[in-house]
Amino acid sequence: MAIIHSHIFDNASGSVGNVTISRYKGKNIAKGKICFKSKKQSAAQVCQQIRFKALSDIAFHFYTAIRAGSPHQSWSTSRVQFIGLNQNTVEVDEETLNVTFHPERITFTTGNLTPPVVNIRIQENKRIIHAEWLRQPLSPIAKDEDDLFLVIYDTQEQDSLAYPLGKRGLPGTKKYPLHEDFTPANCIAYVFALSPINRRASVSKYSNIILE
Repeated sequence: MAIIHSHIFDNASGSVGNVTISRYKGKNIAKGKICFKSKKQSAAQVCQQIRFKALSDIAFHFYTAIRAGSPHQSWSTSRVQFIGLNQNTVEVDEETLNVTFHPERITFTTGNLTPPVVNIRIQENKRIIHAEWLRQPLSPIAKDEDDLFLVIYDTQEQDSLAYPLGKRGLPGTKKYPLHEDFTPANCIAYVFALSPINRRASVSKYSNIILE
C-alpha cells in the first residue's frame, strides 16, 4: 500500500492493472493486488497423493501389526515408516486413478534378520489358528533369542491382529482363537522376527494359510 501525494490523482479511484486507487481519510491510496498462480500438478504427483492417502488409511487396518513390529517407536513415527516402506503395495492408474492394493507385498518391519518360517493352519469349524515353527540354522542374522510374530489379516473386514509366537531357537506350536469377525477363507498371514537385544528386525513375510 502506498500514499499518493501527486495532485494528478486527486479524487481518482478504480483499478489499473494490478493497482487499485481509492480515497481514504482525504488521501489517495494505491494498493497492489496479490495474485497467486497455482502450478498444475503432473499425473505422477496426483498419483502419489492418492497413493499416500491410500497407505495412510491402510496403516490403520494394520495398527496392531505395525505396533508389534516397532515397539520402541511412537505410532506417528511407525505410521510414517510404514507408508514409506510400502509404496509398491499400492498401484494407481494414471488415466482412471483407480487404486489397486497388493496385500501380499505388505511389510510392517524392516531389517536384515532372516524371516521366520511358520506353518499356519485354521480349523474352520472350531475357528482355531494353529502356528508351528522349527528352529532355523543359526547365523548372525538368525539368533535363537529372536522373537517371532504372526499377523492375521481379514481382507474383507480390513482388520488385523498380531500374535506373539515364541523364540526362533525353541521349536513350538501356538493356538489362538480366530477373531469373531474374521472369516477363515478371507484371512491371509504374515510372520516376522524381532531381536529383543538390539532392536533389529526382519522384513514381514507373506505366508500361506491352510484351511482345515
